[in-house]
Amino acid sequence: MFNNKKMIALFFFVGLVSTDASYASGIEDLQLIQILKDDVNDFDGLGNPRSVKVISDNSKVFVSSGDDNALAVFNLDENFQLTFSQVFKNTATNINGLEGASGVTYFDLGNEIVVTGFYDGALTKFSRNNNSYRFNQFISDGLSYERVFDSNVPIGKLDSLGLLGAWDIVKANNEKQLFVASYMSNAISILDVMEDKKVIFNRVIKDAKPLSNDLGKPIAIALSPLNNELYVLGFDGHQLTIYDRDPSGDLLAKQVLKNDIAGLKQFINPQEIVVSPNGKFLYVACAGSNSIVVFHKLDTGQFTFLQAINNSDIGGSGLEGASSLAISSDGLKIYAAGESGSGLYLFSVKADGRLSYKNKLVNVHDDELNGISSITLTDDNRHLLVATGKSNSLFVFKIKIH
Repeated sequence: MFNNKKMIALFFFVGLVSTDASYASGIEDLQLIQILKDDVNDFDGLGNPRSVKVISDNSKVFVSSGDDNALAVFNLDENFQLTFSQVFKNTATNINGLEGASGVTYFDLGNEIVVTGFYDGALTKFSRNNNSYRFNQFISDGLSYERVFDSNVPIGKLDSLGLLGAWDIVKANNEKQLFVASYMSNAISILDVMEDKKVIFNRVIKDAKPLSNDLGKPIAIALSPLNNELYVLGFDGHQLTIYDRDPSGDLLAKQVLKNDIAGLKQFINPQEIVVSPNGKFLYVACAGSNSIVVFHKLDTGQFTFLQAINNSDIGGSGLEGASSLAISSDGLKIYAAGESGSGLYLFSVKADGRLSYKNKLVNVHDDELNGISSITLTDDNRHLLVATGKSNSLFVFKIKIH
């Protein structure tokens, strides 16, 4: 489980290509710190990286691997250098739930890591013991891949946890609840975190009645900054479901937004959502329309369509399969990418919440930024981590502002 695996380390600046001369004085540079590649120099655990999380104190990085069926753990030093620590795989003895590892989150200052397994229909928890982690908990209905994905026989009551096709996971600010979006269950699973850090199943949400009978096959989920709203993206249903959440954690369906209804356009196969720090704007990457769709919150509390950005707004191509977003903690910048496209795209956010395309990064030295599967900004906005699914790589940048 432990070794001295090596990483490729490079140090130089790459300037984002400006599209606005007036913005040139404010163009940010990205200093490439490292490129981590799966199966290079014996490195392992980055086969099709799906989700990347950095502990708020910049001490550790967690990466889920969809093809390695793994969770990889890295240590960070004061220079934001990543060193390999551990990798957990489904092939290891007594490790379960990581087949098609997708979402990842942490709580208790990084002492607990939780990973969702898309093909295992599971949630797996790892706990820190001194300076390392170990497998701690496994939650699943135990249904096989063949039963869930290959059979035409309805699952019915066998799906009691709502974790089949578990894709995305988020935690409440108080770290007392976890929310999982599960595609095959067509559900949101809510789990409670107990005082001893054990995760306990609470309930499943499968509809937004009386507004909608289902969730449109969800694969992404987010909470408002105050945790008083829950946002669910239905990939197949081209829909956004919004719940009000009270202090006790109860949910009440408030709004359902669907493509081609009430003027909403380009909202096809929504795959990733980020929320502005003030909770007034939602930004959604839509893989089916190669678009970023923006919603604005009205005084009534309802959201309305505000803007759609697509390839025609960024030079003609690049956002194909739009699926990754990251927003700065001040809400003034958004990074975006499409997993079927090429390049990392930077947008500034105007006072009214609209996006303005600024620049892009397509190549880093001899490496192309193709097939980006995840974009992660650190809480201090000083570092950016970009995962490329098809290239099995993780690019680590330091952000410098002129």
